[in-house]
Amino acid sequence: MQESSRMEGEEEGENDDTDEGSWPALWSESQAREFKNRHPWLEWRDRKLGCALCSSTKSTAVLTEERVSMSEEWVQFKIQASDSSRSTSLASLRNKIRRHEVSRAHKIAQELIEKGEQDLVRNMVNALSETVFAETDSVFRTAYYLAKMSRPFTDHQSLIELQGKNGANMGTNLHSRYSSTKIVEHIAKEMQKKIVQSIVMCSSKLSVLIDEATSLSHKSAMIVNLKASVDGGTPELLFLELVELESQRAADIEEALLNCLDTAGFTQEWLQKNWVSFVSDGASVMLGKNSGVATRLTTRFPNLFTWHCMNHRLELAASDAVDEVQAVNHFKVFLEKIHNLHSQSNKNLRELLEAAKELGSQVLKIGRVLNTRWVASSFRSVKAVWTSYEALNRHFENAAGDTTRNSKERQTYRGLARRMQSK
Repeated sequence: MQESSRMEGEEEGENDDTDEGSWPALWSESQAREFKNRHPWLEWRDRKLGCALCSSTKSTAVLTEERVSMSEEWVQFKIQASDSSRSTSLASLRNKIRRHEVSRAHKIAQELIEKGEQDLVRNMVNALSETVFAETDSVFRTAYYLAKMSRPFTDHQSLIELQGKNGANMGTNLHSRYSSTKIVEHIAKEMQKKIVQSIVMCSSKLSVLIDEATSLSHKSAMIVNLKASVDGGTPELLFLELVELESQRAADIEEALLNCLDTAGFTQEWLQKNWVSFVSDGASVMLGKNSGVATRLTTRFPNLFTWHCMNHRLELAASDAVDEVQAVNHFKVFLEKIHNLHSQSNKNLRELLEAAKELGSQVLKIGRVLNTRWVASSFRSVKAVWTSYEALNRHFENAAGDTTRNSKERQTYRGLARRMQSK
């Protein structure tokens, strides 16, 4: 009850301090208002004066110890005293108010109040920042999912809307596919930076593999791959960068490669100690004896070991063997004929699948063989024909006897069937 009375008294002193008798008896109502305007921190209750700042901070520093009290003796004296005595009392009270206002305790209390207000703003900013960070994290995870699962960036906005309907707080920013592209680029750069830092810190031996390529816009580019141990584990093959080439001269390729490595975080001093091998195809601009890229690099890095890519060497060996063996050309024409029949006609593909269904066999995709693709691609096509052998033979026999086809088509399928059945 005492606490409740005290709180009610404080509210009365703060909100309704003009009640009759609440201010010191020495003051009139106009004087009380004047002092309150001059000193906003001033408060009164039961004819006692105090400091709102100091009491709110629970400071022991208040006017004349705990409160400035106008006792009954002062009230009686005020009634009986002359005007000169009242003026003296007013002057004394003003001095006490002034002494407290400039006192160290009052200034400390005022600083504490101001600091508390600043902390409140800071806490509000921190809370808002945490909310924004949480929303941004959710958007970044969504963009990373698209890249990880090889999904188009146009799915980004739809996934954001779906998560919002499921109750996730996704914010209002970074919802477009353009933002998703930039987010994935940023994540890729940060992941690349961490991987490179790990390789550099562990002083792992580095192998660099490069290959030239041409973009859809007919621009020359260089694919840069690395093979190195990350965090002391088994060496892994890592994609580093796709570098656009201004020209295909050896000097320009060398400069572009070194700039790429330097930008990624591999310094010249580190490369001198840890770069052990350079791998490329057998083009003269790469492995030329006099001024190829490999020759120029070994001049800068004497310990560098250069190597002709094994996949390219295998491809060249297979190509030379095909050129020497004439019978392979007939095999190549036969497989290309099968490829063209089913890649250019939906009807033929449907009939092939129906034949496979009748036999309960499997049909694999048949591609081209022994062309500009790798040997592994040719092997997959030959394996697809071998796996689909029964279905292909049944399809050719059915098409050869199909009266809805013209005689030329039936003859073509009859010839393919004979070749399929020939030992």
